[in-house]
Amino acid sequence: MSRPAILHTRPLRILMFALLGFAVLCVPTAARAGGNLNFVYGQRSLDEDFWEPTEDQTVLGAEVDFGGDNWPISIAIGYWTSEDDGTLSNFPILGPVELDAELSEWSIGIHKVWKAGIARPFVGGGVSFVDADADVSSNFGDVSDSDDSNGIYVEGGVFWRLGKAINLGLHGRLLEGTDLTLFDIDGDADYWQIGGLIGFGW
Repeated sequence: MSRPAILHTRPLRILMFALLGFAVLCVPTAARAGGNLNFVYGQRSLDEDFWEPTEDQTVLGAEVDFGGDNWPISIAIGYWTSEDDGTLSNFPILGPVELDAELSEWSIGIHKVWKAGIARPFVGGGVSFVDADADVSSNFGDVSDSDDSNGIYVEGGVFWRLGKAINLGLHGRLLEGTDLTLFDIDGDADYWQIGGLIGFGW
C-alpha cells in the first residue's frame, strides 16, 4: 500500500478505536436497559478478480447492540471472520499452488431495532477495521502477505423473538471503501454477505 493511503486511513482508525473505547465505557449503564447479542453464520462474496479462487468465503460473526431506555438508536460492536482456500494453479510436474485467505474485522456503529409483535426488523451502519491474510503454498515452500484497511459498512435484516430472550432470523451486510495490497497486487476487501442469525436479547 502506498504511503498516502496509509496516512489517509489512519484518522478513521483512530476514530474507530476512540468510539470503541467510549462504547465500552457505556456498557455498564446501557446494557442494563436493553440489547441483543447475536451470532451470524453465512456466506461472504468478495471481488472475484482480486480474491479468486477464495472469493466466496464462509463467515462467522458476533455483534452486540445496546442502548438506554430513551435512546433512539443503539451502539453496535461486532467482530467478523471469514476464510476460504483453493488452488491457484496446478502444474504437471511442480504440483499445485494453493491459496488460503482469511479476513478478520472489528466494527462499531449505530443500530436501530423496531418491534412489530415478535418480529424485530433492524438496520445499522458504521466503520470497520479489516485485516487480510493470504498464504500461498507449493512444493517450493510457503509465502504469506497481509494488509489492513478501514471501511464503511451497512447492514440489516430481521429476527424473531422466541419466548422472552431467544433471537432467530436473517442478516445481511455490505462493506465498501477498503483498499488492500497483497503480493504487490492492489485490490480491496469490499464484500456483501448474507447469513442466518441466532442469539438472545435482554
